[in-house]
Amino acid sequence: MSNKSRRFAVFSTSIHSKFRSYIFYTPITAAAWQRLGYEVIVIFVGDFTHNSSQYFQAQLNLTEAFLERLNVHIIYFQCDKSYSIKISQLVRIFTGYLSDTIVDDWDYILTTDSDIIPIREEDYQLKENTTGFIYNAFCCGSFQRRNKSYRMYPMSHICLPKKIWRDLFLQSIQRQELLAMNLSLNLLSEKAPFSFATISLYTRHEFKNLYDSNMIKGDAAWYMDQIYSSMLINDYSVKYPHIKIDKRRKQSLRLDPNLPRHMWETHRLKQYGDAHIIHDEIFDSYRWGIFKKLLAFLFDQSLANDFDYYYKQFTLTLMEKPDEY
Repeated sequence: MSNKSRRFAVFSTSIHSKFRSYIFYTPITAAAWQRLGYEVIVIFVGDFTHNSSQYFQAQLNLTEAFLERLNVHIIYFQCDKSYSIKISQLVRIFTGYLSDTIVDDWDYILTTDSDIIPIREEDYQLKENTTGFIYNAFCCGSFQRRNKSYRMYPMSHICLPKKIWRDLFLQSIQRQELLAMNLSLNLLSEKAPFSFATISLYTRHEFKNLYDSNMIKGDAAWYMDQIYSSMLINDYSVKYPHIKIDKRRKQSLRLDPNLPRHMWETHRLKQYGDAHIIHDEIFDSYRWGIFKKLLAFLFDQSLANDFDYYYKQFTLTLMEKPDEY
C-alpha cells in the first residue's frame, strides 16, 4: 500500500425519508470528517427520475450547494422509492465498486452514518502494519447464519481499502454460489457496476424474501447490511489470515442528545469521541441552540456561522411541507 493512500468517509441517505434531518446534516457531518483529514463521499439514494416534489428539491438544492462548496463527492444512486432506505444502508458495503475516478484501489473507505459526528481524531487513525480497522468491534455480540457463528460488527465504523471492500464479495461463498447458477456474469465481475442491480443480486441471494420485504427500523431487514458485512469480513479473514484488521474497542465517551444541556458546554466537549445527534427535533430552535455549541467547538467561527445560516434556510423549506409526499 502506498503512503499516498487517501482516506474517505462514506455515508448515505434516502431522499425519500420522512426524517429530513438525515439530508440536512450531511454537510455538517462531512465537514466534521474533513476536520479529521478524511475526504467525504455522500450518496443520495432514491428515485431521481420521478421525484418531482418541489419540497424535496428545495432541500436537496440547499444541501448540495453546501456539499459542493466543501468539495464533497456527491453520488446520486438511482433506485425505486420503496427500496431507498434499505439501499441507503446496504450501498456502503458495496463501495469497492466505486469508480476509479473517485477512489483508487488502495485508498481507504470508512463507513459511517449521517447522524454520527466524529470528534476525537485519534479514534479514526490507521495503525501501521494493519489493513484497516473496525471501531467498537466488540459491541454487538454474535449471530448464527449458514450453520456458523459470526461476530457482529457495527457499520460505524469499518475502514478498509477499496480493493478489500471489493474482494470481500469477489472471494465470497455467495459469489461462488451465484456463479454456479450462471447468473449475470457482468454483475459478478470485478468491474461490476456500482448499481442497484449489483446490490440486489448479491443481497437477494443471501437474504431471499427478506430483501424485498417492507423494512421497519429494528427488524431483521434493518440489519442486513451489518449481518452481510460481518459475514463477509469473518469469512475473508479466515481465508486470508495475513490480512490484519485492527479490531478496536470504543474507548471514548459519546455525546448523546439526551444528555442535559450543561454537558454540551464548550469546556466539556473535548471529553467526547463522537456525537450521536437528534433527528427532526433539531428543527426546534431550542435544540438547535444547544447543537450550535458543538459547531462552535468543531469549526472556525466563519463556518459555524455559515451552518447557522444554512439551518435557517433549511427550516424555511419545512414550512412548505405538503400533506403527502
